[in-house]
Amino acid sequence: MPRPPGRLGAHLGLLAGLLVAVALAQAVLGRGSTGALVLFGATEAAAALVAAAASRARARLLPAGSARRSWALFAGACAAWGLGQVLFAAQDVAGLDTPSTSWFDVPFTAWGLLLIASGAAHLRGRVRAHHGVRALLDGALLGLGLLTVVWVLWLGDAVAAHRGPAVGLVAPLGYPLVDVVFLVATLVAVARGGGGRTVLLVVGGACLGLAADASYAYGAVSAAGFSTGGPADLAWIAGFGLYALAARHDREPPVPRSETRTPARDLLVPYAALAPATLCAAVRLWSGPDRVVLVLALAGVLLAMVRQFLVLDDHRRLLRVAEQQRAALDALAHVDPLTGLENRRRFGERLQEAVRAALAQGRPVLVAFVDLDRFKQVNDTLGHQAGDDLLRGVADRLRGCLRTGDCAARWGGDEFAFLVTDPGVDAAAVVARLRAAMSEPFEIAGTRVRATASIGAVAEDPRDLPVSGPPAAVVEALLAAADARMYAVKRARRDPAAAGG
Repeated sequence: MPRPPGRLGAHLGLLAGLLVAVALAQAVLGRGSTGALVLFGATEAAAALVAAAASRARARLLPAGSARRSWALFAGACAAWGLGQVLFAAQDVAGLDTPSTSWFDVPFTAWGLLLIASGAAHLRGRVRAHHGVRALLDGALLGLGLLTVVWVLWLGDAVAAHRGPAVGLVAPLGYPLVDVVFLVATLVAVARGGGGRTVLLVVGGACLGLAADASYAYGAVSAAGFSTGGPADLAWIAGFGLYALAARHDREPPVPRSETRTPARDLLVPYAALAPATLCAAVRLWSGPDRVVLVLALAGVLLAMVRQFLVLDDHRRLLRVAEQQRAALDALAHVDPLTGLENRRRFGERLQEAVRAALAQGRPVLVAFVDLDRFKQVNDTLGHQAGDDLLRGVADRLRGCLRTGDCAARWGGDEFAFLVTDPGVDAAAVVARLRAAMSEPFEIAGTRVRATASIGAVAEDPRDLPVSGPPAAVVEALLAAADARMYAVKRARRDPAAAGG
């Protein structure tokens, strides 16, 4: 049994106390002293490794799935950052003068990649379709937009005045971009699936990490450089502390993935992110060539195109789902679920259409009713399942009699209806065709069952019927005539002495 998580307030108080203690210790040791550098290096590495251990422990408690993968990847990311901090602290204490981007950044780069992978796994469990990928693209677009604006307003000139090679600033400038992507992805998860205190703690940690990495990037670019012991280091400690608390206090039930709809505001996200960046880039490129701005602009356009393609693909999928649902509803409304034939409602609609055409063209309409004889006996002797099988078998036989323009339907119970619009076919021919289809025995529940049916058919020109009014009245007259003819046949079968057809 895992230990109870304890009170969140008490743990936040302990974290705040740790930050105060570290700040006071640095005041005593002196900022930049060996003792202070060791203190901050050890504390930051320990905070990251504690967050990694808590995240790994949380992942082990979860069942296989997106949440478990997300916490496991997050644990690996925190462990990678902790390792990178150990290396950074070692070179910091040793006073080594290394470029802003060096092999020390390999673990920090792994941290960024695993962090984004963790966010993607978290989104995968909360949203459907391309929402998760779009969230990551939104973060990248926002980061590129901010980087472009900052580059044009300040960073470009600062890099030009930087004493070292510009390529050495790739890592320091990339860390805030990764933080923005992860933060946006987390906020999207909150918006889509709801956010409890766990997600809020992660958001808080991501905001602190973004502020710390932005401070580090500023120090790497500026002439003053970055020095350990400032607010950025305290922010890193606090951020990983919040990550550790998020893992320890994660007791939220899994959230079902949200639907695939794409709100209209989602279409505006890339434009809102790129609008100020495009304006700044246009002003910069108008005044002179700037390869960095050009690369950032092209990357932003490419990401926006990919994102909009995903939006369109989501719409395509949504339309396909809507079409499938419409077809399913149409089937429920017009198809008999047992036999697969059209139902009584749809047959009435088809007959009314045929009557309208017949009134306009002056041709007859043929309607036939097929009523199974002694169907109740099949149910009583072989069971209702056998009765259903027989109805399906009859439906297959009637379906085999259909020609172009014909319609077969289950009228109800053991009764079927047949519609023929071919003016060249008379009632006797249709009855003969239907009787021939029913002549062969049916294989039902391992038993050969010979089913007979009473069939009544009438072929009438709607204009000759003694009714007037809308096509619906003519339809009722045709149905009544066919029904009367079918019952006349049934009576004749019961009493051979009676007149029958």
